[in-house]
Amino acid sequence: MDYHFTKGNFTESELEKAIIELFKQQGYTYLHGDEIHRPFKDVLLYDDLKAFLLSQYPDLTQSELSKIISRLDNLPSVPLYECNRDTYRLVSEGFDFVREDPSKIGLYINFIDFDNVDNNSIQDNQQPKCDNRHLV
Repeated sequence: MDYHFTKGNFTESELEKAIIELFKQQGYTYLHGDEIHRPFKDVLLYDDLKAFLLSQYPDLTQSELSKIISRLDNLPSVPLYECNRDTYRLVSEGFDFVREDPSKIGLYINFIDFDNVDNNSIQDNQQPKCDNRHLV
């Protein structure tokens, strides 16, 4: 990386480029926002998220799967700092989930498989384009 920072000053673009390069060096897949195939109104990559959740929790019903995704998808976006903090906590820490069928034991839902990191689909998506009503 050949980035020039003057007395600790840098632009957002320079910081993004440096971080992207670090992720790429670690083997992460990099996609620019224009390369993501999804409706612009969608912030989440739903197909990837559904596939991951079903691989981790194969007996989820479609209704349960929708509720889990809604928990992540419907976080309030204002104020922005609180939304980012809450999203980070939910994704990194997970949450308790009560099953629809009371005879089934509750689950602790994790959006990241920390035990088997190869089970995660990790992509660095710089500047994903979104409909302004759905920016997080």
